[in-house]
Amino acid sequence: MERLTQFLRQLTQTVSPTLKNLPVNRQELAHIAMIYAYFLFPFLIVALVWLWRVTDWAVIGQNWPVLLFLLILIGLLDQRPFILPVSLSNEITLPFSNSLSSLLSLTMLLIFGPSSLWVICLVAAGAAVRSTRQNSRQNLPLIFGLNDFVQASGSAIFTLLVAGVAFTGTGGSYPFQANGLADWLPAIWSVLALSATPLVIYFLPTWSVAIQTGQPLNPQTVFRLIGLGVILSLFSVPFALPLALTYNRQNLTVFITLCLAVAFTNMLAYFLSQFNILTQTRSKELQKLENLGQALITAPADGSTIEAALTEHVSDLFPNDQLVIRLFEVLADGTAPIWPTFTLDTAVNSPPIPENIWQRLRDAQESSLVDKDVVLPGQKSPSGHRFLVKILVSGSEEAVRCIGALYLQRIPSRRTPGQVLPTLQELASQIGSALYRAQTHQETLQSQKMAQELAFAGRIQQSFLPNQIPQHPNWDFAATLIPARQTSGDFYDFVPLENGRLGLIVADVADKGTGAALYMALSRTLIRTYAMQFPDEPGKALQLANERILTDTESDQFVTVFYGVLELANGRFTYANAGHNPTFHLNGAVQTLTKTGIPLGMFEGMEWQQETIQIGVGDRLILYSDGVPEAQNEQQEEFGEARMLAIAQRPFTQAADLQTALATAVHQFVGEAPQFDDITLMVATRIK
Repeated sequence: MERLTQFLRQLTQTVSPTLKNLPVNRQELAHIAMIYAYFLFPFLIVALVWLWRVTDWAVIGQNWPVLLFLLILIGLLDQRPFILPVSLSNEITLPFSNSLSSLLSLTMLLIFGPSSLWVICLVAAGAAVRSTRQNSRQNLPLIFGLNDFVQASGSAIFTLLVAGVAFTGTGGSYPFQANGLADWLPAIWSVLALSATPLVIYFLPTWSVAIQTGQPLNPQTVFRLIGLGVILSLFSVPFALPLALTYNRQNLTVFITLCLAVAFTNMLAYFLSQFNILTQTRSKELQKLENLGQALITAPADGSTIEAALTEHVSDLFPNDQLVIRLFEVLADGTAPIWPTFTLDTAVNSPPIPENIWQRLRDAQESSLVDKDVVLPGQKSPSGHRFLVKILVSGSEEAVRCIGALYLQRIPSRRTPGQVLPTLQELASQIGSALYRAQTHQETLQSQKMAQELAFAGRIQQSFLPNQIPQHPNWDFAATLIPARQTSGDFYDFVPLENGRLGLIVADVADKGTGAALYMALSRTLIRTYAMQFPDEPGKALQLANERILTDTESDQFVTVFYGVLELANGRFTYANAGHNPTFHLNGAVQTLTKTGIPLGMFEGMEWQQETIQIGVGDRLILYSDGVPEAQNEQQEEFGEARMLAIAQRPFTQAADLQTALATAVHQFVGEAPQFDDITLMVATRIK
């Protein structure tokens, strides 16, 4: 046993240097692919020689139309496997893929005998060619394509030949017929052989993989991978027996229909597995960002540990891609930043990013740029995506400064650029918040002027608000926030969602000062994140945000929220009201959109109902915080909702005019009295 282990370790050390230029995660996968190809290659040779010797070419000639149909179907299923992630360690997860092509392969064997297994060889060769072409564009080694062919043809054909021997050796004959119980036994033995043979074939390479990944060499680790494949086979492959019985050359309709049903089932499993992978990926990203946020909150205020926190929490945020985080050494005004500058590159041995790319982002008006179908380094044709996102911090004189940037080179994947960009934006926001904290810390030490510190906090809060009002031919929007102090506990947001939806949010933290501002920043990030994750379920988004707020904070504060999802094309509006002031829907009459649940941050396990209304042409929505109706004059009289509605029902041509009229009326009503609370107003009017 020790000699075998030593041999496997030597094999791992031998294959590693040939792949040293790949990123770390790809090195691991390439090592694993080479190990499997090395051990399975003898099975490929034996299988091909064996298949050649037992082939009856007349069978292929007589049944080529059906075999061609199965060739196409099996090839399609092999291209759409359903994937189950198998975790070998905290750092390495192997995507274990399977498809129902094995069911059709056994069906083909039971009908036509081993001669039909050339179909498997052709399918494997086609898959290897496609894999090699794709890998060459991404500068990946040939070993990936070779491994695909060795595993798909060698192990599969060998296993099916063993199953065929088990079938004929126990009295079975081709094509499979079941006239009695005794006829079923050979087929059952073939199924068991087909499921058990991989235990023998994959034992040594899986053991070597365990060594490569640093896992303990015990049966549990080795059989974890192999056993999953066996279990899946035992669940799916037995259905090949009744499928084989339906074959009749005089009436192929039932057989073809059932084969297509198998293909449909496989495709359904494929799409479900893809959705599951995307969901898990997004969940892991959110977890990493949350962990980073907690690390930044507890870190020293001078920003000296930001680079270490980023290295720990985001180095593997985008596995197999190059993520570069850079803090500029010189800011736009020519001054040096007060925090430590660095360039963090998650890719190994990657060339530095050209300076003109960083300058392009600094000169851009947009906060993020996405370049699609670019030629990434080491590739031969356009296929990747490049993302550039600004890291923004409020300055002492100007509203916002670009003090750094994120750069992501991403290879093609299942996720669209629109699904990747929000993660980068949230990461940039967290870094900007941490650097703003370092900035205010340094300025406080230098000047000890609390008023200046709060003024900067107010500016950074303003950067949280949308930098522009959405424009749409069917709608007219307006919004404003007038803080009562330097920092605000109110916020509003326009959240662009998929399929032509727009999220409208107005919220109010039940407190004042810096604490409320920080609570607001956390609440805004979480609500926006879950709003994007559940674009048509505002109640669900509030529920998840509430649970995370309670998990991440130990405060007695809470936040009232009105969040609605507006379908811009048809005016359908779905909302949830978490203890907030009622929104007014003016459609000739006045409809109040009242509470559907309690505020966020109070109790765990709560749910928020959601309601849906229809907004017609000419209708208005007025969202506001309690700073409007509760504004008090010198006689301590409140402005009230009646005055609001009286103004709102006047004819206004633009939403901005109505918003200005309401804000002006509140200011005139209050007079010389100090502003009691933050004032937030949002107006939405359907034009057509």
